[in-house]
Amino acid sequence: MAGPMRALLLALATMSVLAVTAPLRAQLPDQFTPVFLQADEMTQDRELGTVVAKGNVEITQGERILFADVVSYNQKSNTVTASGNVILLEPDGDTLFAEYAELTDSMREGVIREIRILLSDDSRFAANIARRTGGNRTVLTQAVYSPCKVCRDKPEKPPLWRLKASTIVHDKAAREIRYKNVRLEMFGVPVAYSPYFSHPDPSVDRKSGFLTPTFGSSGNLGPFLELPYFWAIDQNSDATFVPIFTRDEGIIFSGEYRRRFDNGEIELSGSLAEADRRIGAGVEEAIRKDEIRGHLFARGRLELDDTWRTGFDVERASDRSYLRRFNFFGSRGNSLESKAYIEGFRGRNYAAAKMFLFQDLRSGQRPNEPKIAPLLDFNHLGTPTRFGGRFSVDANARSLYRQDAADSQRVSLKLGYSLPYTWDPGFVTTLRATLQNDLYYVNQAADSLEDDGFTGRIFPQLSVDWRFPFVRRTGASQQIIEPVAALVISPNGSNPGAIPIEDSVVVEIDDTSILSADRFPGIDRVESGQKVIYGLKFGVFGQNDGRTTAFIGQSYRIHADNDLKRQVGIEGNLSDIVGRLEVRPNRYMDVLYRFRADDNTMEFRRTEIEFSGRTCATHRPSYL
Repeated sequence: MAGPMRALLLALATMSVLAVTAPLRAQLPDQFTPVFLQADEMTQDRELGTVVAKGNVEITQGERILFADVVSYNQKSNTVTASGNVILLEPDGDTLFAEYAELTDSMREGVIREIRILLSDDSRFAANIARRTGGNRTVLTQAVYSPCKVCRDKPEKPPLWRLKASTIVHDKAAREIRYKNVRLEMFGVPVAYSPYFSHPDPSVDRKSGFLTPTFGSSGNLGPFLELPYFWAIDQNSDATFVPIFTRDEGIIFSGEYRRRFDNGEIELSGSLAEADRRIGAGVEEAIRKDEIRGHLFARGRLELDDTWRTGFDVERASDRSYLRRFNFFGSRGNSLESKAYIEGFRGRNYAAAKMFLFQDLRSGQRPNEPKIAPLLDFNHLGTPTRFGGRFSVDANARSLYRQDAADSQRVSLKLGYSLPYTWDPGFVTTLRATLQNDLYYVNQAADSLEDDGFTGRIFPQLSVDWRFPFVRRTGASQQIIEPVAALVISPNGSNPGAIPIEDSVVVEIDDTSILSADRFPGIDRVESGQKVIYGLKFGVFGQNDGRTTAFIGQSYRIHADNDLKRQVGIEGNLSDIVGRLEVRPNRYMDVLYRFRADDNTMEFRRTEIEFSGRTCATHRPSYL
């Protein structure tokens, strides 16, 4: 019975190694927890006092599992060794890989060679040697840490970034990882060095402390330094304080507060500064000294039930030039938008009530910003009828107020029906019919030539789309050529001058909108008249997600529309020519080229190039 008893002692001793070979969050196992050991072969040397298990060794205790080629226990020196493809599966999801582990002193001291650790958050450690002391401190020598995944196609390829250090210390009691002589490498190239660096270990979700400082120089403010401090208030909320030290305007106090609820969240951010403000222009220019300036951004979301949710967004600044001068808080373009809303989703229905408030950031004399309260929307898409078509309903109501300019109230109802059909030769058509009914009540501006009162329109539109895809397979690739065309019929005009243009000011035609029956973004203007749209799509699709696609298109209006004379590219008979070329050689790279050219001179009015790429670590920068 000595052999089986010693085998059991081997199993108990080997399970103690689990606490030592897990350098992160493992605890010493309970000695009374059942131990299961299996191996291809077990031998005992009574004279040397050793027990050895060989071949597919698997030891299980509780939720912890150890695999190795060979495991041995020396009773005289109280030493446990595991060698050959050592794998440890931890209950918390961490996985350890090593070639050799040797543990002594009641398993509290040990050395592990050629160690690699996959943490539960998919970050990784690797080191030549790991040494465990005191049962709660692991020292990794000549070690590497990276949160990036290993490239599936080229595992030897360096990750997007990693930290290389002469020594990495994981202090389980302090829940901290410390580095000595650490280098930051990007794609395997060293870019930064620090003699010391530390961060919380993966068991810590959040920890209060200083974040990485930011420094630089601004043409508006001179040299600056940002010194953020993060405060983990509790499990559901945190705050970040970011004093910004500048040469020209002193200290800017900024910060952010975030809190999550069971059914919602709230975020607040803002800044405050005492700085000079320049007002006026030319001979009327003046400077107000030491004025209190700042901004406030806020965002809130609340889920009321499975259908309804409500929320708000606030964007306000003390003056028009503040965010441009103190450009630390992201670009907001030419205006700030604040809104409050409630919206609901159910089946194929959507309903919303919104209010909007705007702040114009452009310099000079500008029209007063509109106030919208309320803006009501309802959209419905029906189920397919017996013929395969669908009915749709789009309803809208809006009240808009503008000081010293036209006020307007609008009610709009748009009914539609679409019927797709695939013909025997292979081409596909879609017949669409819509009827838009708009009613306005307008209080015109004092300098307007239009009268106050009711105005509106009834705007029917009929369109048919046609496309005929041709597909050819050549080896591992597939080629597609698809001519497309559309005919749109609607009454000419249909844009009364008494209707103020509020939501249809900017019209852009490109490859995404050229095929649309109405290319206006809002309701205040409609694209009336009769037109023909035509274009050609092309694509080659290969292996490994590689593809090349292209499109070119144009539209022809039978009658030029004088109401659209301010809209670039769609007011004449022939529209501008638009196109797109996308090249994606593999899943890691994508190049997109888009253009709009004058139909007469072929001069490019707009050219857009976008490159996006990602590494095996799923990082994806974009350039425009």
